[in-house]
Amino acid sequence: YSLNLDLSNKESVNQCTLEISQITKDIDILVNNAGILSNSLFQMTSEKQIQEMYKVNFFSQIFFTQNISRYMAKNKRGNIIFISSTSGTNGDVGRFLYSSSKASILSLTKTLSKELASYNIRVNAISPGLTETDLMLKNTKKEIINNEIKKICLNRVAKPVEIADVILFMASDRSSYINGQNITVNGGDL
Repeated sequence: YSLNLDLSNKESVNQCTLEISQITKDIDILVNNAGILSNSLFQMTSEKQIQEMYKVNFFSQIFFTQNISRYMAKNKRGNIIFISSTSGTNGDVGRFLYSSSKASILSLTKTLSKELASYNIRVNAISPGLTETDLMLKNTKKEIINNEIKKICLNRVAKPVEIADVILFMASDRSSYINGQNITVNGGDL
């Protein structure tokens, strides 16, 4: 199945949940892998930018997770994985908005891991470092990437499949005793 979802629109989130529930109510795994990125110094960031960033990077994921976790709770099992970022713990100059929205995801992960555990639902986060995605390449200057690579023990950025492999592990039963954690995947960023 292929469903369209506009994470900046709560009605779209609700509609997508409804469409999923018409396909199946047996939902085991939710991977929240949404995010937008913009560069702006704190004093130069508009209210509109703040609202847009938080709408996609945080609020939409709250609403979607609320909707989906209800089915998981009824089934007494589930596994929710949020994709955050090392920016959520490190902060980056010119990216306070992105960093703070991803930090919010980490806080949400901790809280939900405690609230949903009684329903046999695990909640974890994965925080990739620099990863070769369109989002990173469009929003990060080459000189910044090259400077950051010098700080990474493996001397390179991650390939998307390397992040996907960690998601696959966290979605599997092999991680059945991991809950409330943030798995950092950054190549040994110092």
